[in-house]
Amino acid sequence: MQEHIVKPEELPLHCEGNIHDYEEALHGLMVLNATIIRSLEEIARGGANAVVYRAGLKMGHETGKYFPKTENVEKALTELSEILGKQYNFELWKPKGKDSYIITENGETFIYLVFRDCLVRQTLRHEGMPQKGPLCQSLYGYMVGAVEEITGKRGKLEIVHVGPNTCLKKLILR
Repeated sequence: MQEHIVKPEELPLHCEGNIHDYEEALHGLMVLNATIIRSLEEIARGGANAVVYRAGLKMGHETGKYFPKTENVEKALTELSEILGKQYNFELWKPKGKDSYIITENGETFIYLVFRDCLVRQTLRHEGMPQKGPLCQSLYGYMVGAVEEITGKRGKLEIVHVGPNTCLKKLILR
């Protein structure tokens, strides 16, 4: 007898059930993710950031394959934000006095992203864990991977500010 492997495209997009059941399941996943990250930090110490960043990068590249290719970074990020809005609510941001979201200063080209509601930050708050650690690295890798896949440009995400309600990131384009 051959085992049937379920492919992602076979899964229904809409699930039945009580929304409170999903909230309990989400909290269970938050606990699981936090436990995995804590264990990884114990085992890999400083290497935990690199491992989780790499996992996020791979996931971002896989997600990016579902988007049309474009060299327009603003368009790619706007479309990505619309799709991921419920998981990673972010928007493009430009400092006062700037004409464009894409900024070039000192030979570096970048764009600021404001994350208002983020599954990672909510998990960290739920589990009493600090920001800027390995779980945040998964989001950084994810964003870079998706942008690289969609635009063909290399990227790097840096923290400008973290807070309980909003984080500001700088996406450096290469």
